[in-house]
Amino acid sequence: MNTILALGIISITSIIVAKLINKLKLPAVTGYLLAGLLIGPYVLNIISETNVKDLSFISDFALGLIAFHVGKGFQIKQIKKLAKSVITITFLQAFITVIVVFVTLLAFTKDMPFSLVIAAISAATAPAATIMVIKEYRARGTLTDTLISVVAMDDLVCIILFSIANAIAEIALSGSITIVKAIASPLIEIIGSFLVGGIAGLLINFAVNRKSKQESIILIPMSIILLSIGISIKFELSSLLTCVTAGAMIANLSPIEAKIFDTAEDLSTHIYLLFFTFSGMSLDLNVIKGLGFIGIIYIIARTLGKISGAYIGTLVTKAESKIKKNLGFGLLPQAGVAIGLAAIAATKFPTMGNKILNLIMASVFVYEFVGPVLTKYILIKSGEAQEH
Repeated sequence: MNTILALGIISITSIIVAKLINKLKLPAVTGYLLAGLLIGPYVLNIISETNVKDLSFISDFALGLIAFHVGKGFQIKQIKKLAKSVITITFLQAFITVIVVFVTLLAFTKDMPFSLVIAAISAATAPAATIMVIKEYRARGTLTDTLISVVAMDDLVCIILFSIANAIAEIALSGSITIVKAIASPLIEIIGSFLVGGIAGLLINFAVNRKSKQESIILIPMSIILLSIGISIKFELSSLLTCVTAGAMIANLSPIEAKIFDTAEDLSTHIYLLFFTFSGMSLDLNVIKGLGFIGIIYIIARTLGKISGAYIGTLVTKAESKIKKNLGFGLLPQAGVAIGLAAIAATKFPTMGNKILNLIMASVFVYEFVGPVLTKYILIKSGEAQEH
């Protein structure tokens, strides 16, 4: 099938399934995933594996755009308002999740490198899924603000933890690598990503201002984001960290940051649809069937880690009751960032990479169907969103 026809089928099918799913009061994200699963290579095979591979660049672009929008949450004036609580909650829930997952998996598998890399990935949330549910139900309030800020900061923490976990796993699996190289490698990746993202943000800020025409506000930021993603991939940097940094620069420096993000968001809607549908296509039912005992253990450990970590964080920061009771459930969705990190691990660690990717993909199937529904539930339950 030609690529354009494949894109058309994917788009139309996803819209139809999302509309049908909406009648069951389920978020659009769930519909996109289900559409991908149905028309993908592992069920009806309308879209082949070759088509999915040919269109994989869209996922790279989508992940970059997701990260760019995550960067919006790093607005200094907003962070100052929530500063101590958000930072404390973010770090506690991330570290508690990583520790719970690592200790649990290590106890059952006795495989330290595998457990460590999976534990680092477990910290990741799904900003796109969460933000899409918030937008869809027009949620507003302190729980929503805290959720957006924690999700934004959480993935930054996760990406850094993953780089460190990779380095430790590499040392454990290979006697030939030096400690200096193992430490230098993640540092170069993190610093390089910050630099590329910082330059991208400065370029957008310099090129687009209050006097800019709408055409420039549409074209320039998207072009620079696309370029920075390509540079990151070329030099093996983190495109996620690069785009988070670019988004944060715009959020804090641009006099028209709201217009830039709103325009990029409007243009991203179709990219997000394609990304989540592709995620659904990647879900191999044989992998889901083979989830097995370790997969179930991972899902239970991560769920407990996220909910208990968020609760402890909100207790320490004396957050209001509705945040304390609900926040952890809003941190369960897991998709793009986790899939991206698992794919990196699959390439980097041939001996255990497929095992990592299969486990994460199978758990994403569970979390991306259950997670958005729980996010919707807590937003309505807290009074910050309404059913429609």
